[in-house]
Amino acid sequence: MRWKDRFNFIRQNMKKNKSRVFMTILATSIGCAFLIVLASVGFGAQRFIVNDIMADRAVTEVSIYGKEGENPEITEDDIEAFQEMEDVKAVSHKIALQNEPAVLVDDYSGPASVSAVDFSSEKKAGLNLSEGRMPEAENEVLIGYHLDQYLTEDSDPEEDIYNEEGVVKEEYRIDKSLLNETIQLEVEQYKEDEWVTETFPLEVVGIMEEPARDWRKSRDLYISEGVLSNIEAFTGTEYGALIDPAMREEDRESLQSESQQRTYNEVQVIADNMEQVESISQQLKDEGYHIYSVTEELDQINIVFAVVKTGLIIVGTIALLIASIGIYNTMSMAVTERTQDIGIMKAIGGHPRMIRSIFLMESGYIGLMGAFVGVAVAYLVSIGINMVLPFVIQQVFDQTLDEVIQLSYIPPYLALICVVLSIGVAMLSGLKPAKKATKIDVLSALRRDV
Repeated sequence: MRWKDRFNFIRQNMKKNKSRVFMTILATSIGCAFLIVLASVGFGAQRFIVNDIMADRAVTEVSIYGKEGENPEITEDDIEAFQEMEDVKAVSHKIALQNEPAVLVDDYSGPASVSAVDFSSEKKAGLNLSEGRMPEAENEVLIGYHLDQYLTEDSDPEEDIYNEEGVVKEEYRIDKSLLNETIQLEVEQYKEDEWVTETFPLEVVGIMEEPARDWRKSRDLYISEGVLSNIEAFTGTEYGALIDPAMREEDRESLQSESQQRTYNEVQVIADNMEQVESISQQLKDEGYHIYSVTEELDQINIVFAVVKTGLIIVGTIALLIASIGIYNTMSMAVTERTQDIGIMKAIGGHPRMIRSIFLMESGYIGLMGAFVGVAVAYLVSIGINMVLPFVIQQVFDQTLDEVIQLSYIPPYLALICVVLSIGVAMLSGLKPAKKATKIDVLSALRRDV
């Protein structure tokens, strides 16, 4: 019998029992949809967490927080050692100003997070700008994307000038871009029993890129180490540290004493590519540095979700196995009802292998149809979950999501795995009835005694 004739024979026999075949396909499709939707929650949660972690952190970045030993701080010698390491593209290193400076522009003022950086290193490390260029002169600076939203005129202290995002309301803030503007950095210090201030003129030549997360506001101000030295000359302390009038004399002297080397608050080693992060991380650990890299966190997350997804897939597969019972019953009934047809095929020389293949193909066909319907239903349910979730969160928790949460995500290979699994389970379910069909006696079949 040709393959085309086998398919025609299968379709004709399935049409004779439409309701039974339909219910079997329905059960299989429900099992497939349950398997995919259940697993999609694991895939969706993993995807959301990974994307959230990587939203504003480079995957090639290794952060260094300190080192073992009596002096845990990162010094210039350490920076030079990092730069000489193999596969290191750049080393980003920052010194935070230990003061509470204010930024002045015309009649507006506001706070800023000031750090001294090496702009050439920051450029190699991949610092992106939304406007302007990288600084070249000593008094040229970069500012954070939202710094202008923190500048305001002197107002009545009883007025609420900040909005729900923590920045100054539009009617109170400065209404012009700070790019190419000269700003004044006002630094305060306690000297000779009184508070004195000094201003340092700086030219804004670039505005940094907006943070990836909507809730994060960047009010950074990046200055050169030359400007930091000028501030230190005024304050008389390292890194512009503020002296408190209530400080003990020993504490004041420790602030005013000069160390032999600069120490850095924030250091990131940037690898050439993701594959080299692991080797660099291991080398830094072996040398006694305390580090963090996104790849390490991703590895841990992937292990956890691999276990979770495996568990969900196993639970979903149980539903598919339950559906296989229906396929077994359907195929057993098909063998019983087609006993005479089987006897005729044997009588005209039909090989048992051919008869077995016909019933296996039929069970596989049922599994295939159920898988296709199940995949379609799973995608519809997944879309529905992702559409309804923000509404549910808003109604139950009274919160509005700033970003779209895709709780259910179905990767193409998950749907393919489900189709293959469904066909495989269906054919295994039909294997015993197919073997039974090959053992039917011809004479008994023709007499319809079986």
